[in-house]
This record gives sequence, structure tokens and C-alpha cells, in this order.
Amino acid sequence: MKTFKILLLFIIPFSFFSCDEMNERVLPSPSGKSGDLLVVMDSLYYNNKAGEAVKQIFSQEQVGLPQREPLFNIIHVPHRSFARIFHPMRNIIMVHIKPKSKIKLEVRKEVWSETQLVVTITAPNDKLAAETVTKNASALLDYFNNKELSRLQNKYRVNTNSKNAQYINKKFGLTLNLDELYIVAQEADDFLWMRKEKTAGGHQISQGIMIYTYPYVSDSTFEVSNLMKKRNFYTKNYVSGTNDGSYMLSYKEYVPIQKEISLNGVYVNELRGLWHMHQDFMGGPFVNYTLVDEKNNRVICIDGYVYSPKFNKREFLREQEALIKTITF
Repeated sequence: MKTFKILLLFIIPFSFFSCDEMNERVLPSPSGKSGDLLVVMDSLYYNNKAGEAVKQIFSQEQVGLPQREPLFNIIHVPHRSFARIFHPMRNIIMVHIKPKSKIKLEVRKEVWSETQLVVTITAPNDKLAAETVTKNASALLDYFNNKELSRLQNKYRVNTNSKNAQYINKKFGLTLNLDELYIVAQEADDFLWMRKEKTAGGHQISQGIMIYTYPYVSDSTFEVSNLMKKRNFYTKNYVSGTNDGSYMLSYKEYVPIQKEISLNGVYVNELRGLWHMHQDFMGGPFVNYTLVDEKNNRVICIDGYVYSPKFNKREFLREQEALIKTITF
């Protein structure tokens, strides 16, 4: 009997520990590829106003790419087919039509998988569901775009103290979480070009980051024409192609799309455009971020470009965008 009591003293604490461990919720990694969006909606409404509203927002063309690519790749399943295999999808929009319900839009994180984002829209009819989607179009795009960027940035956090990050910090007084696969291709006192080369199926994929600075004179700096003149000045002098006398330029025929954003509380000008190699057969998209470093009275430009002639460019360019947005001073 004494032996039994002694055993209980050891067994009971161990049992409580095991229960605590079992109660911890362990979520799987999200499924799907970057840019995938699962839309859970009954086919009756998906082929009607609510579905059209979702498709109009998320299937619109991504600006600044050399070929047509949607903002997101939509995958549709009706509610009855929303099986367990679909639960871990990275991005989910669920639309419920319930005749006596109130209009409701709910944003939830990590419901069935890590870093997951689930938006649920409930409405009494198809028309009001469509109106709710359209009314919140900008916010919905921001939710899913920012989530994709944050997933990528989580991968880059391990590069905070990389040799590349330290070198950029020493040269420009700012930090980018740049991995060691990027190598210095060309540099000057006020310019740095780093690129990463890889292949997929025997086809070349090139991603590059350029950083350059120049004195801040006036707000006219942020005019598209002036920003492109500066970009072309640096790329013409420092970014060469494989052929003799070749260099990078921005396409004159394509006026870059300009957008103002706030990055960690700092005003930043975003440009999305197309580049090509003068006297060479190369080209692709770029995204350019320009800001004023008031303390040092200088303009800082950080430019990310992609060259992948055999593949879609959207996700490669998203990687550059996410990387640039890890900037800290």
C-alpha cells in the first residue's frame, strides 16, 4: 500500500504535465503557393454577383509586368466540398449567404494553419454580399497582400546580421535583410548593385537589388520623369548586359505606375515599371522605392528587378518588394 502511494506521487504530476502538453495547439504549415486564394462559396453565388465581385478584385491584372498576370490565383470550392484537405490553405475567403443574417465581415488569423488568413463574409442575399466585397475591396487586397509580404519577410529575418546586411549598413547607413546568395555585381561611392542568379529547369532566373543615393534638392525629385532620369543615369553607367556596350534602361513606352505608401511611418514613393537592356535581348519588371533621408539631406532609392524569360514574374517581384520593405535605418 505504501509503495502504491509513492507511485501515485510520481504519476499524478506527470499526468498533469502530459495534459498541458496535449492542450497546446500545434498548427501545420500553410498549404498552397504564394498568391493562391481559396474562395469558399456556393456555385449559385460564385457564378452571380458575389462571385463576380470577388473575381473583379482579385483577378485584376497586376500592374508593371510584361505579360498579363492576376493579383491572385483564385481557387473556388463550394461549401459542401470544403474538405479537410483545403483547411490549411494560406489565404481563404468564405462567403455565406443566410437569408435572415446581418451583414458581417470577419478577419481571422491562423484558424487551421500557421500564418493563415481567413476572411469570412456573411450577408442575407447575393446582392448585399457583392456590395460588401466591393465596398471593402481596398482593405481586402491590403489584408492578403500584406500577409504574403509578411510571410516572405519572416524568411528574411534570419539574414538581419548577414555579411550583406552588414555591408549595406556600413556603406549606406541602412539595413536590408539580404541573404548570402546575393553578390556584389558593381558599385561606386553612391551606388550598389547586388544580384542573385539561379536556374529552374535549365532556365535562368535573375533577381537584383540596386541602392543609390543623391542630394535632396526639392519635391520635384518625386516626379516620375525625374525618378526615371536618375534610375537611367545609374543603370546606364553601372548595370551592363552580356553584350559589349549593353546597359539597362527603363522602357520609354511604358510610364511607370506611381503610388505613395507609408513604410514604418516614413513617406515612400513606389514605382512599378519595365526595364530592358540596350543592345541586348533582356528585360523584365522592376519595383522602385524612393524616400528622403532628412537627417542627411539625401534621397535614397532602392530598386528591385527580375529577369525570368520562361516564367511568370509576379511572385519573383513580390520577393523583391518584401525584401526591400525590410529596410531599417
